[in-house]
Amino acid sequence: MYKIFLVVPPGLEQIAKKEVAELFPPLRTSSTTNELEYECDLQTIYKLNLLLKVPNRVLVRFGEFEATSFQELFTKTVRLPWKLFFKKDVSVKIRTTCHKSKLYHSDAVTERIHQAIESNLAKKVPLLKGDSEESHGKQQLIIVRLLRDQVSISIDSSGNPLYMRGYREIVSKAPIRENLAASIILASGWTPEFPLIDPFCGSGTIPIEAALIAKNHPPGLYRDFSFENWPEFNQSYWQNMRREYIQNFVDVTTRIQGSDRNIGSIENARKNSEKAGVNRFIEWKNQSISDVKPYGQPGWIITNPPYGLRISSNKDIRNLYAQFGNVLRQKFQGWNVIFLCNSVNLANQTRLKPKSLFSFSNGGINVQAFFTSVD
Repeated sequence: MYKIFLVVPPGLEQIAKKEVAELFPPLRTSSTTNELEYECDLQTIYKLNLLLKVPNRVLVRFGEFEATSFQELFTKTVRLPWKLFFKKDVSVKIRTTCHKSKLYHSDAVTERIHQAIESNLAKKVPLLKGDSEESHGKQQLIIVRLLRDQVSISIDSSGNPLYMRGYREIVSKAPIRENLAASIILASGWTPEFPLIDPFCGSGTIPIEAALIAKNHPPGLYRDFSFENWPEFNQSYWQNMRREYIQNFVDVTTRIQGSDRNIGSIENARKNSEKAGVNRFIEWKNQSISDVKPYGQPGWIITNPPYGLRISSNKDIRNLYAQFGNVLRQKFQGWNVIFLCNSVNLANQTRLKPKSLFSFSNGGINVQAFFTSVD
C-alpha cells in the first residue's frame, strides 16, 4: 500500500474530494489533517492518474522524518527504498522548499538529497534543473518540503501535470487550463442529457472537456505518466485497463456548442477538438454574444468571459457583461449559468444576481465562479 496525496489547485479541494468519492467509492482519506491524502495500491495509482479531471498531480508520500543537520538529512534519505522508483536511464528533478527550519538553503538540501539517491542506487543519476512544469523523456520528479525541521519527501507519479491532457497544442489569448475547465463543469451540476453552450469559448477548452465527460473519455488516456518508468510498473495491466475504458466510450447525443467572435479562436478550438477526438460532438460558431441562440431544451451556459486585465487592458468591458446579461434574459429563460469573473462589480453588470460558488487562481488572476439561474 502506498500513501498518496493529490495536488489540487487552491480553492478546488472540495470538488476534487467529491470527484474521488464518486470515481473511487472504496477509497477513504488516510489523514485527519488533509482530506486529499489516501492509501491505495499501485493499480489504483494508475487509475487515479488516468481518470481524475481536477488534480494537478498524484504524489506518493515516500519519506517523513526530522533533520536538523545535513548529515542527518543524508543519512535518513539514503536509507529510503529508492530502487522502487528508479531504473536505469532515468534522470531526477528535485523541487525543494524550506520554511522555519535549521536547513533553510533549498539548493544545499537538493544537493544532499541527490547525493543520497546516487549513493543508495550506487550509480550516477543526472540531476535536471529548471522550473518548467513539463517533463521530457525519462525523468522522475521528487518533491522535498522542510517545515519546522520536519522533512517530507514525495515521489511524483504523474510526470507532466494532469491538466496537460495532450490535446491542446494551440491556445487563444488567456486560456483556461483543462482541469480548471473540468472543475467548473463538475461543480455546475451539468449532466450530458442537457445542452451546454460556451459563448466565449476561446481555444475551446470548456466544450472539449464537456464532450470528454459526455463521451466517458478518461482525461489521461493518450498521454504518458512517470509511473510507467517505475521498476514495478505492470505494462500488460496498464494496457488492458486503458483498452477497457476505450471500449466503454459513449456516443455523445447532447448538444454542446462553443462560440467566439474571433475566427482564429474558433479555428484553434476546432483543431484542438479534433486532436481530442470529440470534434464531431461539438458545434463551433464564429459569432458575437448577441448572436448566440439557445437550443429548444433549457440547459447550461458555462463560460470564461474576458476579465479586462489581460485581453482588454485599459478598456471598459462593463458593456460586454451588461450585454451578456441582456442576451441571457431575452433568450435563455430557464437556463443555468456559471461564468468566471475577477470582480464582483463586473459580474453584477449582468444584473442576473449571480452568486459566488468558489474562487481560485486562473493564470495568476484570482477569479470567482458565479452561478445564476435565468428567470
